[in-house]
Amino acid sequence: MTTLATAHPATPATPGSTCHHVTLLVTGGDDGLMKVLTTLRSRRYAVRELRADLSGEVGRLDLAVEPDGRDPQLLVEQLRRVVAVVRAERG
Repeated sequence: MTTLATAHPATPATPGSTCHHVTLLVTGGDDGLMKVLTTLRSRRYAVRELRADLSGEVGRLDLAVEPDGRDPQLLVEQLRRVVAVVRAERG
């Protein structure tokens, strides 16, 4: 089982704010993860927490994204368009 977890303690979330949590099911292992991260970076989302379990054919990503004024459902819709994403939902 390969598990990757990271958090950015040097850039904590703004006090009083709650991050948007998204769960993704992805295919393609590391390549699927990179496609998701590239999408998030290109759309300038600030990822505060990332947990990845890429051990099976379909991996799981749990993300916490800093609120930035955009509708959190927009984030989910953008991630659903990534080829490697099988399922995306908030929470």
